[in-house]
Amino acid sequence: MGLLQGNMACKGVRVAGCFQRQALDPVRVHSHRRCIHSRLLSSRPRRLCCRSSTEEAIVQQKAEPLQSTDEAAAKQALPTDADPRAAVAAKISAARQLARKLAEEKQAAVEATRKAADASLDEGEVQEIWRSVEAASSQAAREAARADAKARAAKKKTPLDAQLVELERLKAENAALKKMVQEVTANKGQAQERLTAFRQQYSHLYEQNGNGTAPVPAAEPSNGVLEDRGEQQKAPEQSDTSTAPEPPPSKPSPPEVPIADLAKKALSSGSNIFTVPEGGIPTGGSSPKQSGEPSILFYNRQGSGALPSGGAPVLKAGVNKWEEIWELDMRKPEGLEGVEGDWWCVNFDLTEDVFHVEFVVMADRSTGAAVDNNRQQNYQLPLAGVLTEDQIHSRRAQAVAAFERENMQALEAEEDRLWQEQMQGAFKAADQARAHYKELQEADMLEHAQQAAEERRSLDLGNLQTEPSRNNVFAWLHGGPHSGRKATLAYNKASGSLRDAADVMLRVGMDGWWQQDFVEVLMRPLSRSTADAESLSENGDWWGADVDIAPEAVVVDWVLSDSNKRLWDNNRNADYHSVIRDGLDHEQLVEMLLKRARQENHSKIEEGAERAAAKVLTSTELRAAAKRRRRARQHQVVFTDPPLPRAGENVDVLYNPDLTALRGRPQACLRAGWNRWDSNAEPQLLTSVVPGGMGYHRASLQVPQDAWQLDMVFSDSLNEAAFYDTNNGLDYHVPVMGGSVQRPPLRVAHVAVEMAPVAKVGGMGDVVTALARAVQDEGHQVTVIIPKYDCLDYAEIRELHQVNDYFWGGTQIKVWQAEVEGIETILLEPTNGTVWAGCIYGRNDDAARFGFFCGAALDYLNNRLPGEQRPHIVHAHDWQSAPIAFGDLSHGMRSAFTIHNLNFGAGLIGRAMSGASVCTTVSPTYAAEISGNPAIAPHMQKFYGIRNGIDNDIWDPATDRFLPETFSADSAERGKAAAKEALRQKMNLSSADVPLVAVVTRLTHQKGIHLIKHAAWRTLERGGQFVLLGSAPDPRVQGEFNALANELGRQYPDRARLWFAYNEPLSHLIYAGSDIFLVPSMFEPCGLTQLIAMRYGSVPCVRRTGGLADTVFDVDDDEARSEAAGLATNGFIFEGTDAGALDYALNRALSFYYTEREQWSDLVERIMRQDWSWAEPALDYLDLYYKALKP
Repeated sequence: MGLLQGNMACKGVRVAGCFQRQALDPVRVHSHRRCIHSRLLSSRPRRLCCRSSTEEAIVQQKAEPLQSTDEAAAKQALPTDADPRAAVAAKISAARQLARKLAEEKQAAVEATRKAADASLDEGEVQEIWRSVEAASSQAAREAARADAKARAAKKKTPLDAQLVELERLKAENAALKKMVQEVTANKGQAQERLTAFRQQYSHLYEQNGNGTAPVPAAEPSNGVLEDRGEQQKAPEQSDTSTAPEPPPSKPSPPEVPIADLAKKALSSGSNIFTVPEGGIPTGGSSPKQSGEPSILFYNRQGSGALPSGGAPVLKAGVNKWEEIWELDMRKPEGLEGVEGDWWCVNFDLTEDVFHVEFVVMADRSTGAAVDNNRQQNYQLPLAGVLTEDQIHSRRAQAVAAFERENMQALEAEEDRLWQEQMQGAFKAADQARAHYKELQEADMLEHAQQAAEERRSLDLGNLQTEPSRNNVFAWLHGGPHSGRKATLAYNKASGSLRDAADVMLRVGMDGWWQQDFVEVLMRPLSRSTADAESLSENGDWWGADVDIAPEAVVVDWVLSDSNKRLWDNNRNADYHSVIRDGLDHEQLVEMLLKRARQENHSKIEEGAERAAAKVLTSTELRAAAKRRRRARQHQVVFTDPPLPRAGENVDVLYNPDLTALRGRPQACLRAGWNRWDSNAEPQLLTSVVPGGMGYHRASLQVPQDAWQLDMVFSDSLNEAAFYDTNNGLDYHVPVMGGSVQRPPLRVAHVAVEMAPVAKVGGMGDVVTALARAVQDEGHQVTVIIPKYDCLDYAEIRELHQVNDYFWGGTQIKVWQAEVEGIETILLEPTNGTVWAGCIYGRNDDAARFGFFCGAALDYLNNRLPGEQRPHIVHAHDWQSAPIAFGDLSHGMRSAFTIHNLNFGAGLIGRAMSGASVCTTVSPTYAAEISGNPAIAPHMQKFYGIRNGIDNDIWDPATDRFLPETFSADSAERGKAAAKEALRQKMNLSSADVPLVAVVTRLTHQKGIHLIKHAAWRTLERGGQFVLLGSAPDPRVQGEFNALANELGRQYPDRARLWFAYNEPLSHLIYAGSDIFLVPSMFEPCGLTQLIAMRYGSVPCVRRTGGLADTVFDVDDDEARSEAAGLATNGFIFEGTDAGALDYALNRALSFYYTEREQWSDLVERIMRQDWSWAEPALDYLDLYYKALKP
């Protein structure tokens, strides 16, 4: 059995000979097929009972490092300028060839078993079949090993650059190929065992038939290998079988070659074929099209005896190791009428990219036709002027590289255009935010003006004794007091108790001394001429003063005294009052107050409006950049042309299986849908852009008018029982533009016991608030449900009001609605006092309290909401709200569950992992670290690690009100210097030019307190300064740090300070003022402090664990890792848990600061520009939400 059979099996072509049931019990045949099918569907490797030569080659390939003659030969054969892409192409081609050989081995075992069972073959012939196919498969395995070695050698010779990053993903054979190898070799072993059983069962047939009959003709199982794997290839048009160009209708002119002599020569040498030209069929540039001569293959049907004599045979060719399959009708040649044999011929016109053709000849095109496969070896078509396989692969690699460059340039250009479009939209949104902020401020000022006017005009001034003047006591000059004008009051000092005073002080107020507001003016003596001009009495001692009459006032009030305030004239305790002329009515007063507020707050409002606009711009830029990064990563695997499809138009999907689980599979198929799989397109095969199956494959789709998103997965078969690439279960998605239907928003409800800033204890409260805001910013509807504690920070809650109540658990549950940080918040208040504990944690009944809250929340979600408000996703957080995840959610609601720290409540967490639709934890590395925990391990198929982010609105050095001077990455040197100086003043530290190392943490063993102590001493020994902000819940630990603080203060009074109380403003100052930020945690699910520190330009020095490993990349050791993550190096890392390990990182950081200041400044600027916001993690969570909702 030759290569053709294996390939035809892969292509789903059916030929004669296998599973003919007349000689074998149908029930047993069906059982055997089902057994093969089930084994091939299984992805679990099985231990082999015995090994064939092929298996030995595979084992050697996997077990040895290939430091052998194969690798040496590969290295010698490799040109110095070899393209690694070509080496990888050859490796993929060899891997595919090996897979087909192994599939052929399995088929041979099945055929041999059947033939032995029906006594068509004797044992010797069966063994000959085994030896033949094993030899071919062993050769394929050796070729695959050599190709693998060559690919590795090529990668060693070529430096890694940005365009070849994907080659790192090809370091070893992909898992899919390994599984296929293990599956088919395991099946061969099973077939060997079954052969022995059949021999025993049908021994009487062996005795009757003796040595059997003719050798096995070329044959194929009636349901080829892919069909055994559940891949029901039903028709040739569904495979990639293609028909070569038909020969011209008229017969070619006889070539100037003595074909009769060539035929006789072939007969004398025992060959059934020869070619014209005699040297082989030309390819490419040497094509006979240039000389006018045809290229013909001649075949002697009588030579093998495998085919019947009637009818015209059909040649079936596998081109370039079965990349393509051609079926060609043969014809009778002229000029061989008198030559022995039954000669037939067919014309070939081969392109220059053909390097290998093998073929068999079939009696006809019918299913089950007899086949001549050259005694299981297949015929090899002689070729002339052919390029080598390596040359072809190199050309293809260049074509793939050119295609990728062209398309990536087009994608990049489209990304730039999209970016400009998004930024234009962002500027419009910023203008709207600026205007909206001003509108809000205007409305706020108007409200205050109306309130002030109402209060001012509601005063009861009717009981005041007002008078415009009093004879010989006082008089208003120039017409009296007018609203909003300056008035002059004349007072006769001789008229009362101030007659002996040396001077007169006037105290003036308005409207019955409104808000106890007044001004004091020292009066001046009036000249006699002035007094006479104003008709003041001649015998008086007149003094005068100018008074500003407030425009909002209706009455002016005043009293008088001497400047020493020992003598007073207050109108006998009634004070003096006069009515103001032309006073404003209510509406005029409101307008006047509003105008005044505008003038007073103009600068403040403008600054606030600019901050609001900048916030929108920054947020839009971060979210756009996050989406662009995700698209760039997806473009390595799949992209569309155009990059953003439009509804109602065609779109091409381009997919690169070489970088996925489908690498090495015989074909790739697209399974597409629309609008998060609301509807599906027909599955279709993808065609390779470049011949040979390397690089991208293409398929076209018609986008429906109502589409808003294209959804995709890929498989190696059109059948459902196929091998899939589902992007780790998240599928691939591309937005669609211009659809008649807009993407409907998701409704998400978080259920948690913490929420910053109203109920914050640890990092979980920050995560709940920030994640909710980030998902809301993506256009979705988000609600947070928390207990209504009696210890909430009500100053941070807006518009709190009760909206409902209900009874659950025998208790009235009050439902309150409010807004916290722009998020709709539901507060559930059980009236049994469950959440009125004066604290969030700290009581011995926390689990029972939170369990009751979760039960009330489940009842609220299931029974107390109308359908249009009921969430699609309910997101529970940690053990405290785990009962939500394993509770009975109804109405199609799905649950998501996040582990914030597995150290607490593992039992509840395990139940939540089982019940939730999707599960996460707060960083990829922490997910890997806890994956073996019994609560996690059974649910790995739905468990994901997504790193936390920080809220850039809260942690922003450019707007931070707690800093002496705000700054950005561009002004970091100046801003951090100001913060450092302010921090030193606050902590009573010296102003020496030395590095300042900081720690902000809870002092628990998880946080590496033994390393924190060591770091304090090491920093001071190296001449630096050390500050710590935090406290210990354990009194013993707190005592240790109290002692440490005393000792450090004694030895280093101006270089160390430990602050044992949480202080929000001080934490901001420490992040901004420190140079190095230390996080030596023993384990750290994610960690936020290192992210905040980088946001403020403090270089992190951390232990490699959990989220610290995912966010900090060592400047000396992690360039490759940071490049793979799409980031720049940003800190210093150590591995161990002892002081020496910490010193490795801390000493390097301190030395870097001391000796490389310019590079240190570059590092500070670099880390401040990195994005640790929630922009990208929010998209990851949205993917999981949609995964949970997938039908």
